[in-house]
Amino acid sequence: MTDDEKTAPEGGNNPPENELVSPQASFVPPATPVTPVPVTPVIPAAPAQAAAAPVEPAQSDFTKILKEVKLPERRDFKASADIGKAPPASPEAAILQERIIRKTAEPTAEVPEKFSSPGEPEKNNERSSSLVVPVRTLKDDLQSIVREQKISLVHAATLEEEKKHGQEHLAPEQEEIQTKKKRRVFGVIFASSVFILLGAGALFGVYFVVQEQQSIPAAPQSSILFAEQTVAFPLDNQPAQALRNSLAQARTRQLGTLGSITRVVPTITPQTTGSSAKDGPATLAQFFSALGITPPQELMGAIGPDFFFGFHVVDTNAPALVIPVTSYDHAFAGMLAWEPTMDTQLAPVFTTVSMTTATSGIPIARTFNDVVMRNYDVRELTDDSGNVVLYYSFPTPNILVIAQSPYSFTELLSRLQAAREL
Repeated sequence: MTDDEKTAPEGGNNPPENELVSPQASFVPPATPVTPVPVTPVIPAAPAQAAAAPVEPAQSDFTKILKEVKLPERRDFKASADIGKAPPASPEAAILQERIIRKTAEPTAEVPEKFSSPGEPEKNNERSSSLVVPVRTLKDDLQSIVREQKISLVHAATLEEEKKHGQEHLAPEQEEIQTKKKRRVFGVIFASSVFILLGAGALFGVYFVVQEQQSIPAAPQSSILFAEQTVAFPLDNQPAQALRNSLAQARTRQLGTLGSITRVVPTITPQTTGSSAKDGPATLAQFFSALGITPPQELMGAIGPDFFFGFHVVDTNAPALVIPVTSYDHAFAGMLAWEPTMDTQLAPVFTTVSMTTATSGIPIARTFNDVVMRNYDVRELTDDSGNVVLYYSFPTPNILVIAQSPYSFTELLSRLQAAREL
C-alpha cells in the first residue's frame, strides 16, 4: 500500500484540495510537529502540553491531513460537551473531533460525510440536527407565543392559567348540560303521558255518552224556532197526570241561562212488532192525548202535526207553544171555542186561575181580553191582580203562539223573524 492510499480516510476518497485549504493560505511545511488528534473521544489537552508529545507512527491518515492543512484562527464556537473544559485548537479540529467520535460510535453508517471547509460548520450542524426530533414542551409553547404574538411571558403564563381554570370548569358545565337534557327528556315523556291519558279519558267519555244516547232518540231541530238545547220527553206507559206533574216540575229546575229556550220533544214508540223500533217525535195530537188535553175538533183539524214546545227562562221557566196553522179561520174559531176550558186543561204546565171572578160581590166568568203586544193582536187571560197568566196570538195566518209570560212573546217573535217565519 502506498503512502497516498494510506492517507485516504476510511469513509471514502480524499476530498479535493480546494475544499480543505483556505483560499487565503498556501501550503507551508510546519516548523514544529503538529499535535495529533487522538482516536478516542477524549478531548486533547492544551496546545502547549500537546506540542511536547512525540508523534507516533500509528496515527497515519488524520495526522497527515492535519499537517497539510493550515488551520485558521479560532472562531467563537463551543460545543455543549466542552463547557467548563479547555477549548480545542480551532473549529476545524472540533469538527474533526466530533466526526471521529461519531465514526467510532457508528462504524456501519451508510452515508459518508465530507469534511467541511471552515465556512461550512453551520450547514453540517443543521443537517445533523435535523435527524433528531425535538420534544415539544410547555416552555417551548410559551416562548413561541411570546415571540409570535409579541406579548410578555407573564401575560402568556396568565393566559395559560386561565385556560386551565376554564378546563376545570368544563366538567361541571358538561354535567349541568347533561342534567338539563335529562330534565327536558323527562318533561317531554311526562307531558306525552299526560296527553295520552287525557286522550284516553276523552275517548272513554265520548264512548260512554254515545252509549247513553243510543237509548234516547235524536230529536231533530224544529224548523219553526231555534232553541239553545233540546231534551226528550217519553210519553209511553205513563198516565196523563204523571206527565203533567213532570212538566210542572221542570218549571222549577235550572234549564239554562237567562233568556235561553229549552225545547222539549215528546217521544213515542211506534206500534210495530220489530224489536229494532226506536222512539220518534210525537205529533201534536199524540202529545195532547197523552196529557189528557182535548181541544175542539175544529182547532185540531186546522193545525198541522208539527209543533214546538219548550220553556223560556225569564223570571221563571215560562212554557210556550208554537203551532203551524193550515187554516186560519177554523183555527181562530177553534181557539175561541176553547177559551172557557183552555186554562184548566193546560194546568199545571201553565199557571191556572179560577174561571170566575168577583165584581161588586157578584161572581162572574173570567174571560180572555183583546190587547196589543208588539203591534200584534193578542187574546190574554189575567188573574185578580191583573197579571197575565195565559195568552195566544196569530202573528201570521200560518203561526199560532200560546204562552204565559209577555217576555216570551217578544223573544218568540224575534226568533221567528230570524227563521223567516214572519
